[in-house]
Parts: sequence; structure tokens; C-alpha cells
Amino acid sequence: MKAAVFSLAVGLATADVINVPLTHKPKTLSQFKVQSARRASRQVRLGAEGFPSVSLTDVEDAEYFGEVDIGSPAQKFTVIYDTGSSNLWVPSKACTNCKTGTPRYDSSASKTFTKDGQSFALQYGTGSCQGFISKNATTIGGLTIDNFSFGEVSAEATDVFGQAPFDGILGMGVPAAAADKVPMPMAQLVAQGKVEHNIFAFYLASGGKTGSTLTLGGTDPAFHDGDFTYAPVSLAGKLLPYWLVSAKDINVGGESTGSCSWLTGCYMVVDTGTSVLAGPPFALDKLISNFGNVSTDCSNVKSLPTVTITMGGKDFDLGPDFYVIRVKDDKGNEQCQLGIEGVNAGVPIWILGDPFLRKYYTVWDGEQNRVGFALAKLPNDDVIVV
Repeated sequence: MKAAVFSLAVGLATADVINVPLTHKPKTLSQFKVQSARRASRQVRLGAEGFPSVSLTDVEDAEYFGEVDIGSPAQKFTVIYDTGSSNLWVPSKACTNCKTGTPRYDSSASKTFTKDGQSFALQYGTGSCQGFISKNATTIGGLTIDNFSFGEVSAEATDVFGQAPFDGILGMGVPAAAADKVPMPMAQLVAQGKVEHNIFAFYLASGGKTGSTLTLGGTDPAFHDGDFTYAPVSLAGKLLPYWLVSAKDINVGGESTGSCSWLTGCYMVVDTGTSVLAGPPFALDKLISNFGNVSTDCSNVKSLPTVTITMGGKDFDLGPDFYVIRVKDDKGNEQCQLGIEGVNAGVPIWILGDPFLRKYYTVWDGEQNRVGFALAKLPNDDVIVV
């Protein structure tokens, strides 16, 4: 993948809600297959470690990007807005091995820089980076957080980050997962009076279409139809620092897969940084067996069953037009791949990734510690009912 820089416009949704447009860059077939192989190898690597101690974010798996400005005058960076991790970092001018030809943060060029200096190290599911903490004015969607703590990366895993189509990551996960316990961006926007509520939402468009949007401070009714159904962050979230909710059941074609415990259900991480639905391999094998084969020429997609996930007392249906991933091969021909895969995170948790979030407009509520879902729609368009 070639590095790219995407332009960002800021739009006002309501008086107290700000929209941040995102860009969707879907994978090619070869990239999809490489990513699937990486997940398979990751099962063994993370599973052997037992209890998870790293972010679930796979930095090569993300497909949605936006911009963040740091300093005065502003220095622009393309980032993953990621609900699966909890730190903002960008490459530093002092980085010894960051990829060339992309922006690097230069503290000497900013009038609002404040030195911190404490070191940090972040381990993601597929790569690591390290550096030091700095503070500066940080602007998200036209809203500036004064003296915000972020990471300047001085060294990174070049095999992971070297060809990535982004400069850094802006984590929007839970506070407990933040390295060095730095403040979270939404909490700081509220504390500094820039937005009223510690709430944000994502609308994710499909197939590289425009319109993907991060909403700060609340939700935008232009992106959904009907009311939200909320699932509380599970008590297990105190031990597993993710946006973790519990599903009561998972059905395929109207029949329960028996994957969820009668006592705790299925723990699910609601994660914008994962391009597929994922779950424990032992449960996925049984679930996937109910599908049969997905024809690479997409000829049987319409005949595949509906997956239903029950959360918050509501059934959320997901048809094959969402859980089957359409990708282009090297000749530009469309091929279909099943977007449901096994991943061992050390404990039996599931990941509600982009296929689910594309159908359901999703809100992360840091005030009431819950996640909500409503049927998505394009602004001024029909509801997504596939």
C-alpha cells in the first residue's frame, strides 16, 4: 500500500455536535489474504500469552482514516480513529526508522508545545512502537484540546508501519487501556468546554464510498433511523480494558450456534479498527460450518443465511451483503470472501468489526458506560435494510 494523505472537511451537525469526515480505503484481494494469514498466525502468538495485555488493534487491518492537527501552527497527520486502543501517537522528527515521505511532528516548530518527556511503549496485536510523551494543542474536527498529552514515536516496527496508509493512531478506547494513563480526548473536550457530552459515534460507509463520519459530542440523526438500543459495558471490562459488551446469543439462519454462555453471554469488543467480524476459533468453526462455502465469484451470496446477534434485548440481523467482503483482485475483478474469522486474543472474546458497524450506526457513551446501535442510513437517503 502506498502512503496517502486525505483532506478533511469539518461540518456542523447540530449546535453541540461536530462531524469529522473519514476516508474509506478498502483492501484488495491480495491485502485481504495477507491479513487473514496474519490473523491465523496471531492466534498462536497471543493465545500462548494467556491473559491479554495488548491492544486488539491490528494496524494493518484498519480501513477508515481521518486527520488530526497538532501544534500552532498546525501540523497535520492522517490517523486511524480507533476504538480498540487508547493513545494518540504520531511519528516524531526524532524517529530513527519511521517511513519517509510522510509528516513528522516537530516540537520546535510549534508555539504551544510543552515538554513532558516520560517514555512510553505500545504493543499492538501486530506491531509495536515507542517514544516519549509531549503536550500540545490538538485539534479534532475543528475542536482544539489545549495541552493534550500524546506520544512522539521515536522507533516503530517497520514491517508493520512502514507501508501503512496512515501516520499515527488516535485511540478512542477506554481510559484504563491508555499507556502512562494519559487523558482521553473526549474527556478533555468535555473538561475544556468544547463539547457538552463524552459521547461519540461512527457512521461507516461501504465499498470505498464517501460519507464515513465520526461525530463528537453526541449522535447525528442524519445517519440513523429509529431509536438506539444500548448494551452496557460489561463488568468484565474492568479486567479487559475494552469497549466490551455482552451478547446473549448468536444465530445463523434462525438457529442458535450455542456459542454464548448462559451466564456471561458472548463478550464482544466494539472496534472500528477491525475490518471483519472475529471470534474464538473454537466457536467460529461451528458458526462458519453453517454457511457452507462462499463462492469467490459471488454467485451464491444472496443464498447465504442471516447472522443474528442478540444484545440489549434486541436482535441485530446481519445479511451476507455485509458479512461477505467484496474485494478486487490484481486484474480489477471482484471476488467475494467471508468476512468472519477466528482470532485468539487469549480469552474467548469476539470483535464486532466493520461489517457490523457498517449496517448499524454505533455510539460510544462514556457518560453512561454503554454502547448503542441503530440502523444506519446515508444522509438524505434510504435506511440500510439489506
